[in-house]
Amino acid sequence: MGKSQFHRIGGRRIKAVFAATMVSFSFSCFAGSANIEVDVNKPGVAIPKSFYGLMTEEINHSYDGGLYAELIQNRTFQDSRDALPHWTAQGDARISIDRSTPVNPALPVNMKLTLNGDRGGAVNDGYWGIPVKPATQYSVEFYAKSADDFSGPITASIVLNDGAVAVAKAETAAISGEWTKYTLTLKTAADVKETSHAKFVLSAQGKGSVLFSFVSLFPPTYKDVAGGLRPDLMQLMADMHPSFIRLPGGNYLEGDTFSSRFRWKQMIGPADTRPGHQGCWSYRSSDGMGLPQFMLWCDQLGAEPVLAVFAGYTLNHDHVLPGPELQFYVDEALEEIEYFTGPADKGWGAVRAKDGRVEPYKLQYVEIGNEDFFDGSGSYDGRFAQFYDAIKAKYPQLKIIATTPVKSRKPDLVDDHFYLPPQQMAATGTHYRKADRKGSQIFVGEWASQSGNPTPNLLSGLADAAFLLGLEKDSDQVPIECYAPLLVNVNPRAAQWGTNLIGYNALHSFGSPSYYAQAMLGQNKGDVVLPVSVKISESDKSTPSNSHGAVGVGAWHTKVEYKDLSVTNQGAKLTELNPMQSTAGWDFPNGAWRSDGGVFKPVNGDSETWAFTGDPKWTDYTVNVKARKTGGTEGFIVVWHAADERNYHWWNIGGWGNTRTSVEVAHDGSRIPFGDPSNFSVETNRWYDLRVEVKGNHALCYIDDKLINDANDDEVRSQNLFTSANYINSSGEVVIKVVNLGDEDLDTSLKLNGVQSVAPVGKAIVLQGDPNAVNSIAEPKKIAPVTEEVSNFAGEFRRTFPAHSFTLLRLSAKQQ
Repeated sequence: MGKSQFHRIGGRRIKAVFAATMVSFSFSCFAGSANIEVDVNKPGVAIPKSFYGLMTEEINHSYDGGLYAELIQNRTFQDSRDALPHWTAQGDARISIDRSTPVNPALPVNMKLTLNGDRGGAVNDGYWGIPVKPATQYSVEFYAKSADDFSGPITASIVLNDGAVAVAKAETAAISGEWTKYTLTLKTAADVKETSHAKFVLSAQGKGSVLFSFVSLFPPTYKDVAGGLRPDLMQLMADMHPSFIRLPGGNYLEGDTFSSRFRWKQMIGPADTRPGHQGCWSYRSSDGMGLPQFMLWCDQLGAEPVLAVFAGYTLNHDHVLPGPELQFYVDEALEEIEYFTGPADKGWGAVRAKDGRVEPYKLQYVEIGNEDFFDGSGSYDGRFAQFYDAIKAKYPQLKIIATTPVKSRKPDLVDDHFYLPPQQMAATGTHYRKADRKGSQIFVGEWASQSGNPTPNLLSGLADAAFLLGLEKDSDQVPIECYAPLLVNVNPRAAQWGTNLIGYNALHSFGSPSYYAQAMLGQNKGDVVLPVSVKISESDKSTPSNSHGAVGVGAWHTKVEYKDLSVTNQGAKLTELNPMQSTAGWDFPNGAWRSDGGVFKPVNGDSETWAFTGDPKWTDYTVNVKARKTGGTEGFIVVWHAADERNYHWWNIGGWGNTRTSVEVAHDGSRIPFGDPSNFSVETNRWYDLRVEVKGNHALCYIDDKLINDANDDEVRSQNLFTSANYINSSGEVVIKVVNLGDEDLDTSLKLNGVQSVAPVGKAIVLQGDPNAVNSIAEPKKIAPVTEEVSNFAGEFRRTFPAHSFTLLRLSAKQQ
């Protein structure tokens, strides 16, 4: 994940101009008819079992205050150097920081409770409350020692916020002057009312002091594993049927600095020996969710790990160059792989076994770093090569993932990230349709439609389903994918990211419409893709096109220069002389530009910026301009038919990390690629002659008089219907998937070709509703799938697909 929402949306592979998280989109509608045919006897791409996965990181309190079931916030008293956040004194007592006699080096800070005679205590407010449920057992653990002549017992209790009612409590024996670990059990009565308006209290009576270290409170966990994971979140994930988990996640791997990176060796062993560290999303990580818990997460969901290793680059752009200094991190990665895969009787495999996991893991994928396209130093290619060579030498069976294109080695996969407005996300499902199958495969390691807060609305859910239907057809090129972020604590100030798959508070959780769309797909996985043909009435194609407008140039985190711009119509000049001689007559909707001797360039050479000039009424014309790149990771941008900063066409030359050149059209800021892309890349310090010949919706794009892109945006004018079909070999069933993003119901004729027989009874699973609707704690299933038995299936049948819906039809069909 990128450090800001803008950067994440403006990622390397697909870039979007997007001004807000909560945006309402309106899709053009179908008048109402289509024909869909499925060739059941012509199986196509085999869908890898690895295709659907999960990913999150320590963001939005995904682990602490989320998946990791610990209820005490700041359990080691290290969230602040000079204070005790989330702890307050109660009664006749005060609390303070103490560093006199730590339990162990990982726990350098104690909390000192000073008593004055009457009962007093230390109160923890948990993660936005301690969840209280009836007839529920809680496990308490803490270290304590007496000081200043105190010798009484300690009472641990869960108390309602008014302080008058303890719903559960237990007491230790009289404590001593030596550090002792105490374990207690708290149990609520059957008639206790469910609430999160409660706190945890450690209290005592008398005079003197008590020192505490590592205070922990756990509710019941998934499958009753001590120190484990939150049951409701785990069940929601289990219902998605994931095949892998990308861990430890995005920026959490890199850290803001080298000292705050994911230091895996400090995240193994008992929880009370892990020091914790400052996270990169504004709060401290307890490191309770360490590698043993990641392994537990995988085991309990039946998923494999996709392991990301630190690659010598941090979020503040510090990095080490390839060579001896980087070798330390290479060796550390090799040891981490051994921790996962080594035999239980030696080396790091023995350490894993001591942590509770005897059997080695089946590890297939290792990713080198995270989003290294943000590293402007250009060091990733060399860093990747050093990691690649070392890992392949010791573990040749592993598939190595690069986080951005490299030239020094051929990665097994390259990790692409997409954060886009819904309609653009839906259309991006075909992004790999014509990708070079001889190159690296693709891991879509982060993606999500950005509409709905704090979780996706139905519009995003439908767009996400459409995106996955497209990826599924290219799963020979995209064998693994996972949405991000997965989790969000919905309490105020708990979240750092706007659109997240699953929401929760201390007591309850809910899946978003996008969650349900993905669960539908995960629960109905096919083995192979079946060919689908779709015909839509021409009168039903109604998405408008931008067929007039001004022209412009742009840059995307790349130092570029332009000169000698001219715009002509049938040989007649529409521009006066060379408009790039000055900035007069130009609009700069995003970042300043300057003219230096007729050379036009951005003021900031590492920005996302563009400049427009001309008449919005211009229609057919030819744009000529010279362009040179002097630094950066991408190439040039040429704009035409620009009505305003959110509606335009542009030619993205050397985009996607300088790996691809393509044409895109933007409607209300949402860009959709069209036409066949090319593999043209831009050389540094070379002037190119760029020419775009525009006629209506058709553009011919030339570089040095060579045709590079031939694109007509008529092909994106019916982007409301998305389909896919699979066959399940074991049950002999066809699964037909249809997304209708339009505003009207779509009456459809469906035909199954190549079948001997079709069972008349099957089922339909439908997700539909108001496209702007979101689920919430109060309405967790406002938008949720409904399953119905369908009895009219045959080789040919009709069905109406509702407006704003995702429908999954499952029927038994014997192949010819």
